[in-house]
Amino acid sequence: MDVWRVSPEGGTPERLTHQNSDVAYVTPIDAGTVLYVSHDDDGSGPWLWAVDADRKTSRRVSFGVEKYTSVAATPDARKLVATVANPGGSLWTVPLAADRIAEEADVKPEPLPTADSSAPQVRGPALYYLSSLGAGDGVWRYEDGQSLEIWKGSDGSVLAPPAPSPDGRKVAIVLRREGKLRLHVMPAEGGQMQSIANTTDVRGGPAWSPDGRWLVVGGSRSDGAGLFKVPADGGEPVLLAAGSVSNANPVWSPDGSLIVYAGPNVSAYSPLLAIRPDGTAVPLPDIKVRRDGERVRFTPDGKALVYMQGVLRAQDFWLLDLTSMKTQQLTRLRQRDSMRTFDVTADGKRIIFDRLRDNSDIVLIELPKIGGK
Repeated sequence: MDVWRVSPEGGTPERLTHQNSDVAYVTPIDAGTVLYVSHDDDGSGPWLWAVDADRKTSRRVSFGVEKYTSVAATPDARKLVATVANPGGSLWTVPLAADRIAEEADVKPEPLPTADSSAPQVRGPALYYLSSLGAGDGVWRYEDGQSLEIWKGSDGSVLAPPAPSPDGRKVAIVLRREGKLRLHVMPAEGGQMQSIANTTDVRGGPAWSPDGRWLVVGGSRSDGAGLFKVPADGGEPVLLAAGSVSNANPVWSPDGSLIVYAGPNVSAYSPLLAIRPDGTAVPLPDIKVRRDGERVRFTPDGKALVYMQGVLRAQDFWLLDLTSMKTQQLTRLRQRDSMRTFDVTADGKRIIFDRLRDNSDIVLIELPKIGGK
C-alpha cells in the first residue's frame, strides 16, 4: 500500500509515497505534511513516517526501537496520540493427543537463550525460529542446547517463518529487496544466500517438497497472482492455482501428494484449500483460519492436519483426519496472547507454538510551534 491524494472535485489521483508496504493511520497535520505508520524497506518496524505532500518525499520521524502501531491528531494538529509497542515473543509446547483435550495446565515453556522468539519450525533435532536483537527479525537455529544466528536481522528483517529443507541442509527465507518480497535460500549454518523466483513478488511463507527439489509459495507476477511451485535450483516458477492467495502460507505433505494452503481472504479469515502438485484441486471440509499467521501443519506421518482456529486472541489447535475428514479439538487454552505460528515436533507428540505480546502504551506527543503559530 501507499499514500495517495485526490482533489475533492475529482481528477487524477497522485501517489505521494513509495513504501510498497502496509501503510496505515494516514494523519494530516498541516497543508503539506501527512503522518502515517509503515514498515521500512527492510521489513523492520512499523515506524512513524512523514510525507511532504508537495515534494512527494517521505522520511522516518521515529527513532530507537519503539514501534508505532497507530497515530492520530487532534483537530488543531497541536498534539498527536500514538500507540507505541515494544513487542516480544516466547515459545511454548502443548501435548498433541487424540484421546483428550489438552488444557492450559499442560502448556510448558520452551526455554531458549534468546529473549524474543517466534515462528518456530522443526526439522529433525533442530529448531529454527525468528528473534530480534533490536533491528528486524533474524533467523536462529537451536540444537544440542546451543543457539546460532544464521541470518542477522540487521541485514534485513525476515518476513515469514524460516523454512528448513527436508534434509536440514538449507533454509528458505523471505526478505524485502528493492521494494519487493523475494524468496531466498541459504545454508542451514549461515553463509552465502541465493535469490530465487525473482519474477515473483512472494506473499507469506514457503514450503519445501519432500524431495527438496521444489518450494511452493503464494505471490504475484506480471501475468497475475496465485500459488507457485518454484524450482529450488532457481528455475522459472510454475503456476499451480491462479487467484488472490496473498497469505497462502502453504504446507506440503510428507508423502508429496498434497499441498494445503489458505485461500482468498474473506474479512479476517481464509478457507483452507488443497491441491495436488500437478494443480488438481482436492476438496476439504469447510475450515476457516485467521489470515494473519501460518496456521496449518501436517503431522509427521502425513495422515492428519493440525490447524489453529478461533478469534484473534482465542486460538486453539484442532486436528483434521485426512482419511475420515473428521475434525476434533486438541486444546482448550485460557491464556489469550496472540499466536502466529506453530509446528509439530518430529515425534508427533507435541505442538510448539509462539505467544506474542505487543507491550503497548498510548503516548501523547505535543508538536512544536513553528513561526509563532
